[in-house]
Amino acid sequence: MTDTFVPADVAGPHGRVFARIAEDLGPAGSEAGNLPAILRTARARMAQPMRVAVAGQIKRGKSTLVNALLGEEVCETGQLELTFNVSEFHHAERPRLLVHFKDGRPAEEWPPDALSRLTVRDAGGLRQLRAIRKVEVGRPSALLRRFRIVDTPGLGSVHGTDAGNTLSFLGIDDPVEREDAARLLEELGGDARSVHALSAAEMDRADAVVFVFSRGLGRADQQAVDSFAGAYGAVVSPLKAFGVLSRSDQYWPPVGETGPDGMPADPLDYDPMVTARRIADSYAQRPAVRRVFRTVVPVAGLLGIAAQRMPSEAFGPLSELAKVPPRRLADLMEDVSLFCGREYPQLPVPAGVRAGLVDRMGAWGVFLACGCLREGLGEDAVRRTLLERSGVLALRELVLRHFGNRAGLIKLDHGRREIADEVSRLRATAQLAGRPVPAAADRVAARLERLQVTDPGPAELAALGAYYNGGLDLTAEQESQLLAVTGEHGTSCAARLGLPAGTPVDTLLATARRHAAQWAGLCCDPLVDRPTLSVARAVLRSYERVADQIGRARELLYGMDDAEGTGR
Repeated sequence: MTDTFVPADVAGPHGRVFARIAEDLGPAGSEAGNLPAILRTARARMAQPMRVAVAGQIKRGKSTLVNALLGEEVCETGQLELTFNVSEFHHAERPRLLVHFKDGRPAEEWPPDALSRLTVRDAGGLRQLRAIRKVEVGRPSALLRRFRIVDTPGLGSVHGTDAGNTLSFLGIDDPVEREDAARLLEELGGDARSVHALSAAEMDRADAVVFVFSRGLGRADQQAVDSFAGAYGAVVSPLKAFGVLSRSDQYWPPVGETGPDGMPADPLDYDPMVTARRIADSYAQRPAVRRVFRTVVPVAGLLGIAAQRMPSEAFGPLSELAKVPPRRLADLMEDVSLFCGREYPQLPVPAGVRAGLVDRMGAWGVFLACGCLREGLGEDAVRRTLLERSGVLALRELVLRHFGNRAGLIKLDHGRREIADEVSRLRATAQLAGRPVPAAADRVAARLERLQVTDPGPAELAALGAYYNGGLDLTAEQESQLLAVTGEHGTSCAARLGLPAGTPVDTLLATARRHAAQWAGLCCDPLVDRPTLSVARAVLRSYERVADQIGRARELLYGMDDAEGTGR
């Protein structure tokens, strides 16, 4: 008999789903296949930080984005040698680096800065780099208390085929960059297929995905998005994935861009993030994108990390540049290469220093910071402005709200899918062998079917899936209520009702009952189509549960039952 012990249920109501499945499974033997192990993993996952993979083609700014999200330069972005490794980030009380190896030997803890010292130009460094499979990086971080972030090397543009085992397959379009990367990969003992396989494996393990593509969304990026949708569309939905338009500030100064009047855009008032937002919105309307991504958000990751980590000494030369009239500064920055490489008598900062500023924060970041300083803002205020304008704050809020508030639901779905897949495998194997389906598989399958009806998690997941797929006959207010009651803004009763924390209990209860009555009315509408009716019933049950929780809380707090509360 195999051990069917599972971790204690500490994950709240959604975690109890797996406790019930464990009861049905019982002390199972080999006929249960991998069900005991999958169930243990699913229950353990419910109590762990959510696993978020940062995916996309190679050299799309994924590592810079991770740095900006964490507010710390934890990913090496200047060493191509480290581009092809999987890096996993988790919370730790002190900086840690744990290295996993391809040959299966025990993982080793290295000094936190050890990787940055390795290079293929050194025989010892090359030998160590060839042996590394994955690195785990521990950092004290509020975000990492809730999420385990995985920086993947790069997905290919054609999933699951042997065509194109080249660096163009991974989206490296520049011939010189392709040649350098191909040479380096060969020295490391890998190829484009192995890089893709590493990334795809992490995608399969992830609870949710942030998919990064470039603002240009060229042919390679489009193929990668299409491949992502085709390969993962069955399991990755807008509930679990959104896109990020990286390097959204790279088109400043606006060469070739036009304003609303059709005239060339003026760099003085041109905001590349506004243009990027428009591009992101247009991407989000594409069927392949809409099918798998909740939204697409523009981000200037380099500017975001500079706002948080740029040394205070950098504000000295920025303040000097801010003394240059804005029109003259914009004109001199029209050609960024010349701005970084040529000495200008009218500029009080040497070319090398200017180049360092542009490398750290981008050309638009330099111009924007100068404008803030010109307006009299201090260092802290400038940093806040740059961080907000970079889009990193909005992205962090989206990760916390969309993924964090629904972490239980998302991890529940992940576990249920894995269990259902194993049940299907056991049934198919038994049928092919001409023997009875294992009783354990039938018991678990029956439990999964019952949970579809009795447990709020599956019903809310189905309602959200229908909403993201589109086609529901709901008003904007009803859509807002659907998102709120399923946890978009938080999992407290007040958040599910769209009310602020601290709202009086009686107001909470009255609101929950009013919303429940409205959705009950929709359920009785004979003109409502079947998909909308199914969603309405799920939302109604969610509001009824919220009302019941508030009612029981009121009774515990004040000793009031319904009759007393309503004055009857």
